[in-house]
Parts: sequence; C-alpha cells; structure tokens
Amino acid sequence: MSDTGQIVAVAIVLIPLAVIWALVLFHIIVRRSDLSIGWKGIWSAAVIVIPYIGVLIYAFVRPPAPVKGLRDTDPTATRRAIDEIHRLEANHESGSITDREFAAEKSAIFGLAQP
Repeated sequence: MSDTGQIVAVAIVLIPLAVIWALVLFHIIVRRSDLSIGWKGIWSAAVIVIPYIGVLIYAFVRPPAPVKGLRDTDPTATRRAIDEIHRLEANHESGSITDREFAAEKSAIFGLAQP
C-alpha cells in the first residue's frame, strides 16, 4: 500500500474517532447539567487520559440522563394550586359556593375550559 493510501486509511479511521471523542467530551462538560462539577471532572479526565477507551467506558457506565420534564415543574405553583383546591373544597362543603361555582373555579385552577 502506498503512503497516500495509508494516510487515507488512517484518516478514515481516526477522524470519526476524534469527532466522537470531542462530542462525548462536549456532552459531559456542557450538556449534562445534572452532573456535579466533581463528576464532570472525573468523567472528563477519564475521556482525556484514556481517549477511546474512556469514551467506551462512559458510553456503557455513564449515569442515566435525567427524565425530561420533572425538574421543569414549579413546586411552589403546584403547592399553591393544591392549597387553592383545598380552600375551594372547604368553601363548597360549608355551602358558601355552589356546585357550579366550585366546578368553574376548579376548572380555572387546572386551566381547563369552563363547564
């Protein structure tokens, strides 16, 4: 095989591996906001010190990604809505609001169309 053929063969193998390595490092440092700084440092060091083996280890052993949507909820807003439902229920049971008013206000809290 000529020198040019060897260079092309090496480039075909090494360039994709280098891109994968860079993407994994980017993923660890930037995209994994759930990892602490310490864990990001450990995973980054593993990927940098033992480049391709570190990438494979990270691919198989990495911590699972957080479930989308769970941390997007506002616990204060949820607590406020629950408190408002309890207040409505107490007013409804005491008779200070009618069934229709109770249903309308409850629908408004949940963001639903009025019944």
